[in-house]
Amino acid sequence: MSFIVVPILFCFFLPALSIYKPNWDSIDSRPLPNWYDEAKFGIFSHWGVYSVPAFGSEWFWWYWKGQRDAKFERFVQKHYPNGTTYADFAKSSSGARYFVLTSKHHEGFTLWPSATSWNWNAVDIGPHRDLVKALSDSIRAQNIHFGLYFSLFDWFHPLFLNDVKKHRTDFVQTVSYPQLLEIVNGYHPEVIWSDGDWEQPDTYWRSKEFLAWLYNESPVKEKVVVNDRWGSGIAGKHGGFLTYQDHYDPGHLLARKWENCLTLDKRSWGYRRYLKPSDVLSLAELINQLVRTISCGGNMLLNVGPDHTGRIVPIFEQRLREFGEWMNVNSEAIYGSKAWIHQSDGPTIWYTSQIRNATELSPSRMFNPQDTFNTIVYAFVLSIPRSGRINFPSVHLSDKTVVSIVGTPIKVPYRKGGTSLSVDLSGIPWQDLPSTVSVVLKIEFAATSHVNPLKKLAGSNEEEEENISEENAINDEKISRPSGGRRYRQMLELVSAAEEGEEE
Repeated sequence: MSFIVVPILFCFFLPALSIYKPNWDSIDSRPLPNWYDEAKFGIFSHWGVYSVPAFGSEWFWWYWKGQRDAKFERFVQKHYPNGTTYADFAKSSSGARYFVLTSKHHEGFTLWPSATSWNWNAVDIGPHRDLVKALSDSIRAQNIHFGLYFSLFDWFHPLFLNDVKKHRTDFVQTVSYPQLLEIVNGYHPEVIWSDGDWEQPDTYWRSKEFLAWLYNESPVKEKVVVNDRWGSGIAGKHGGFLTYQDHYDPGHLLARKWENCLTLDKRSWGYRRYLKPSDVLSLAELINQLVRTISCGGNMLLNVGPDHTGRIVPIFEQRLREFGEWMNVNSEAIYGSKAWIHQSDGPTIWYTSQIRNATELSPSRMFNPQDTFNTIVYAFVLSIPRSGRINFPSVHLSDKTVVSIVGTPIKVPYRKGGTSLSVDLSGIPWQDLPSTVSVVLKIEFAATSHVNPLKKLAGSNEEEEENISEENAINDEKISRPSGGRRYRQMLELVSAAEEGEEE
C-alpha cells in the first residue's frame, strides 16, 4: 500500500515545484513584489575600472580600443606610460530605498571573484576585495534593498566575438550564464538589472530559462525584481519592470510598472575627472523628474558615479543630501503612493495618491480609484506663480474638502463655491514653506470626474511606446545606450565635444 501512496503523493506535489515556465507569457504573468513599487526611488552606481581614467565615460575602453578615437589615445599617451593597457587601470583603485551596483559592465571586469573571470576581477587585481559583498553588507545594514546590474555581453571577450562570428553559444555557456548564477546564489540581489543584451536574441542569452529558474528555485524567488533587457527586441515588452530606454519618461500612466533610469551627471554614467557644476542636474530638475515619474506609476533610478576610490564627489553628495531632505519632508506623498486617476494638470502640477483603507484593493494596481472619504490626493506644485493663485482643474470640491501643505501644520485657504479647487498661497510667508523649489499640497475629502486613465492606452501601439521622442528626456543632453539593430551605437556626440580641449 505504501508503495502506491508514495508516487501518488510525489506526483501530487510535483506541479508546485515549477510555477513559471520558460516562455514570456508565463514569465510576464509573475506579479512584482510589492516592495519595489513602494520604494519609488533608487540609486544606481556605475563603478568599475573606467572610474580610474575617469575620462569620457564608462565607455572609455570602447572609444580607446574599439573606435580608436584619437582623443582617447592622446589622453592615455599623456597621462600613462607607454604600454599601458586597460587592465592596468584596475590596479589603481544616497532618500533611496534601493541600490543597484554595476557588478560587471561591458568591459567584463567583475566586482566579485568570479570563477569565470580569472585575473579580471576585483579580488585578483586592483582593490583585492570582493566589492559586491562589501557594498551589499553596507547597503543592507541601512535597510536598503540591494540589487546588481549585470552586462550580458563583454566587448572584447574572445568567446563572445567568436560566437558572433560563427553563430556559437560558448560565451553564454561558459561565462555569462554561470556568472548570473554566481551573483544570485552568492549575493541574493533583490534587483537584477540586465543590460548589454542588444547584440543577440533572448534565446542566445538563455534569458527565459534563467528567469524561470530565478522565479521558481533561486534563493531570491519571493522578492527579486528584474528589468526588461533580456535580448534584442525584448525591452519594453517582456521581463519585469519596463525601462524601454534610458531617461524613459512617457508623461502618462502605463499599464505595467516601469522605471526611469537617468544619471546625475548629464554627460556620463561613470565618473569623469572633468566634471563641471553645470553638468550636474539641479535640485529642481531632480524633483521634476521624480514627480513626473511617480505620478505616472514609475520608479526613478538615479545614477551616481563614484571616483576610483569609491568616494562620492562633493557636488554629488550635496545634491543627494538636498534631494533627500526634500523627499523626507514630502515622504507621505512619495513612498507607498500610487498614481491617481489624473496624472497632471499641465506641466507644473502632478498628482499621487494614498488610500486610507486599501486592504480590498489589489496591491499590483497601477492607480488608486477616487473615493471622497478614503482617497488622499497629493498635488506636487513645481512652480508657484507670483500671484500665489493656483488652479487644480482635476480636483473637485466637496463640502468637507481640506487642503494643507505637506510637512507643515498650515491649512491652505481655497475659493468655495466653485467646481474645481483653486488655492491662494500669497498670504503664506515664504519662510514658512518647507521648500522654495516645490511645494506639495495634501488634499482630503475631494472629488473628481471618474475616468480610467488606462483606457486611452487600450489601442496604443507598443512600437510608439518604444520610440518615445527625446523631448520627454530631462534635456537635450540626454545620453542613450546602444539599441538593438546597431553594433555598439556611439553615445551622443556631446560626450566627445565635452572633452575637447580638456585633456590638459
